[in-house]
Amino acid sequence: MQALIFSWLIYLITAYFLENSLKNIVYLVGAFFALIAYVSGTAYDSDFKILDSLFIIYFYFLFLHITSESNFRYKFLFSLIYFFILVSFLVLYFYAPEYVDYTVVLSGLLLIFRGYTSRLELGVWSVITIIVSLSYLPGKNLFYYTNLLFILYFIRESVSSFYRQLEKEKKRYRDFVDRAINSEIQKQYSELDDELKITYKKLKEIFKLSNYTLSPSEIEDIAERVVEGLHNLGYSGVILYINTDNYYVFKKSGFFPYMKNYLEEEFENINKITISEDEKYIFLPLKSDKEKIGVLGVYKKEGISPKEIEYLSTYANSVAISITKTIYFKEINKLQELLEKTFESVDIGVAIINKDFYIERANQALKNITGSEPDGNIFDIIPEIQPLKSEIEDVIKNKTTIDTVLSSIHRKGSIYRIKALPLISSDNADVDKIVLVIEDVTEKENLEAQLLETEKHAVIGKMAAGLSHDIKNPLAVISASAFAIKKRGNKIKDSKIVELSEKIEKNSSRAADIIDRLLNYAKPSYYKAEEVELRDVLLSSIDFAVPDSKKKDIKIYKRLKPGVFTYGDKNALQQVFINLIINAVEAMDYKGRLDIKLTKDDSYAVISIKDYGPGIPEELIDEIFDPFFTTKERGTGLGLSVVNRIVKDHNGKIEVKSKEGEGTEFIIKLPLSED
Repeated sequence: MQALIFSWLIYLITAYFLENSLKNIVYLVGAFFALIAYVSGTAYDSDFKILDSLFIIYFYFLFLHITSESNFRYKFLFSLIYFFILVSFLVLYFYAPEYVDYTVVLSGLLLIFRGYTSRLELGVWSVITIIVSLSYLPGKNLFYYTNLLFILYFIRESVSSFYRQLEKEKKRYRDFVDRAINSEIQKQYSELDDELKITYKKLKEIFKLSNYTLSPSEIEDIAERVVEGLHNLGYSGVILYINTDNYYVFKKSGFFPYMKNYLEEEFENINKITISEDEKYIFLPLKSDKEKIGVLGVYKKEGISPKEIEYLSTYANSVAISITKTIYFKEINKLQELLEKTFESVDIGVAIINKDFYIERANQALKNITGSEPDGNIFDIIPEIQPLKSEIEDVIKNKTTIDTVLSSIHRKGSIYRIKALPLISSDNADVDKIVLVIEDVTEKENLEAQLLETEKHAVIGKMAAGLSHDIKNPLAVISASAFAIKKRGNKIKDSKIVELSEKIEKNSSRAADIIDRLLNYAKPSYYKAEEVELRDVLLSSIDFAVPDSKKKDIKIYKRLKPGVFTYGDKNALQQVFINLIINAVEAMDYKGRLDIKLTKDDSYAVISIKDYGPGIPEELIDEIFDPFFTTKERGTGLGLSVVNRIVKDHNGKIEVKSKEGEGTEFIIKLPLSED
């Protein structure tokens, strides 16, 4: 108990110094004295159970402290409850003493009914109140120690209150400083405003004769009016010297002494305000962006006062600005005229489009392309660029650029290069407009295509010629050897040798035929035309393309419609199918499923060869038929180009459908022989 009393005493002393008054802790003082009364009573009365009623008073004072900011009715209601609990304690003390302790516990639990600022505060205070109240039942020693939790809580509350007070003081001090600064600023602003008013009055007097500078026309006219205006203002003599890259002006009005001493070289050396010793004349340099463009000289018989020097300095600045603006606008006009002529002279269609895609300006070349006056929505005037709408919108939003090629814009067979660029202003501000450029590249595209095709054929022709010389001779030897082996096999009647030698002969002949076709790739191809049943060709191609050793790992699903004929070269078509099947098998690494279908579609025989390999990247699909393009480490890049050439020579079509991770399908359409 003594430790509890001592702790309360230390806390109250600390709180008093923190709060600097007893106002906020007066109820805690009451609680402290209730404890003092309990200690004093127990010192003189051996039966001190009735003194436990002081704990109810102790809890009551704690309740008044934590609800000090609540309204009177709330505190009055709970005061009645505490009074009722105290009366109950006294009654029970005499008639049912075994229940007395519960009234003390109840008075402690009532502390929970207070206002809270957060859930954390509710939880912490409720836990402390319950622990302290219930600790009374086991024994008072535990009760004394748990009551220290109240002291710890109130210490934290006092420190927080003190910290909040410091924050308020700091804010008040900051507000005071802000008000002082604002007051000083207002004072300075007021003084500056007065100075500006005085300056305005001075300028107004000077510019009564020079307000023409607001809308200058010619440099000569400005110079004439400047010297006349100052001369009429009362100055004896005025001279104005202007010398820039494109303009030279010298004007004089009135009498100016020693004029012959100030030749052009002297004017060029005047870079700051120069006043004569007798203060009768002054020279002021005219500067624009720290670059001197001329000199203003003023003479006055009576002398020039300091205030007039201030006036003339301001006036000289205005004249310099006016001259600079005039020069600038004249140069801008020249540049605009040049740009206008250039805009109309170029043979490339150019249009300025706003964010709603309406044409604001277009040159003559675009009018020639569209065949009419381009006025209105660009997509209505040139509907062929409708697919580019989302990309053009992106040009406005993200300031990107698009560059693409379209064909047949109002002219069948024509090819145009379309570029859309964001319009950028001179000050780099955002402008929701687009520069649309349409260039006729028909001739250029055709020439490039022809040149590319010629180069391809030339390269393939040279390579094929080399192959023909270097491979055909060994093939001839192989064929002759195979013939000799077959002859020997016939003599000894070994059918296996005969069969293998025939295969060697057959494939040697086929290899020679392929080399001949490669040799003819760059020139018209000539085939042995005949009616070909495609089912037989596909079956023999499958048998040749898939090695026996790999057939067990490859599942081939065939749906080959019989009786489908086309007109063409059987060997060439077999070469097409073998090439595609080998490519499919290699793509699946000789493991997986291969679908081969033969059907009819109107007047075409349709052959589908589909694998379930890794597929072809979308960006490479347009290049797979180009000669020498390959993704294989040891590929030549000629397989699919030869396939494409053979199919086209048979008046057929070839399509590719591929998706990465799902496989690739080649679809070949060949005219039916009856058509």
